[in-house]
Amino acid sequence: MKYLWLVHLPLLVLLGYLYWRNRSMKQRQDALVQGLKERHYWRINLARPGFYKSWLRIMPFEAKGVLIDDGEIMRIKGFWLKGHRPFESSIDKASASVQWLGNRHLRAGNLYWAELNTPRGALLFCADTGMYALPSREALSDIFRSAFPDYGLDEQQTADFALEKNPRSISMVAAFFALFLFSLIDTFVISRFELTDAQLLNMLVSPLLPLGAAAGAGVLLLSCYFFMNRGGVPARESMVVGTFVALAALGATLPAAKRVDQWLADGPTQAYAYRVTSNTRLEPVDPSLGLPRMYFPRAREYWNQFPPGSDYQIPFLRGPLGLWQLDHAAFDPPLIAFYEKR
Repeated sequence: MKYLWLVHLPLLVLLGYLYWRNRSMKQRQDALVQGLKERHYWRINLARPGFYKSWLRIMPFEAKGVLIDDGEIMRIKGFWLKGHRPFESSIDKASASVQWLGNRHLRAGNLYWAELNTPRGALLFCADTGMYALPSREALSDIFRSAFPDYGLDEQQTADFALEKNPRSISMVAAFFALFLFSLIDTFVISRFELTDAQLLNMLVSPLLPLGAAAGAGVLLLSCYFFMNRGGVPARESMVVGTFVALAALGATLPAAKRVDQWLADGPTQAYAYRVTSNTRLEPVDPSLGLPRMYFPRAREYWNQFPPGSDYQIPFLRGPLGLWQLDHAAFDPPLIAFYEKR
């Protein structure tokens, strides 16, 4: 714990660098705006096609600037983030070719983009609204309506994506609800088998299990994302729905593992000898079996009738996955009878 701060130091350095860089960029952009009094302009981020298609980058754009409407001419003034080199380009509105790209994939950086052909080649731009998808889409729509009124924007480009109209997003939403309901119903309604608290704690503190769960959830998230994105679902919606499906799958993993272990078990529930060590704690008589320790804080009155050192039989089902599942159908009747008498 003494040197824990060293683990967070690289992250703090990165955050500090990004804050300084963003502040520096905004100051330079503000300087561009100072000379644009009484002119119609928009703050924008820019990128060249090669940069836009690359994965090896921190920011989703490589330049900041302003888009200026000078009547028949559109002007772009800005500076590249690398080297802070200024640039300026003029485009004749009559011959300008502009295309709405939207938020097609992760490389878009949660922003909505458009492509504009300039004398220096194709240049991509988005409204400078921060890293938020909804304001980015709305601001880019406003730019199109004002600067490029002849470009026909449709409802699909300017409105929220309708998940209920795409078969791939529908299937993923259905998968989410199926996994979510399975984990709830199987755990709390129809299953009489339960994993002990000690066994669950051992799973959580094991370094391999969280890493494996995170890796599996990541693979599933990316699989869902690409499945939906290639079917026409925008990047943002694909990522959100994929995240929910991955989380639901994580929640359903343990109930599913319990079910598989039950089906593959060689025999029925067996009773194992435990020794009462206190009024709520029991230890396995044979530790070599790997049985979990038991703790029953909510049934003190029942366990108080067994003096320390006495033995008690606890029913477990164990399958090839190695899970010790407490069988409540065999375990609960004595407790229920005891409390009914009271």
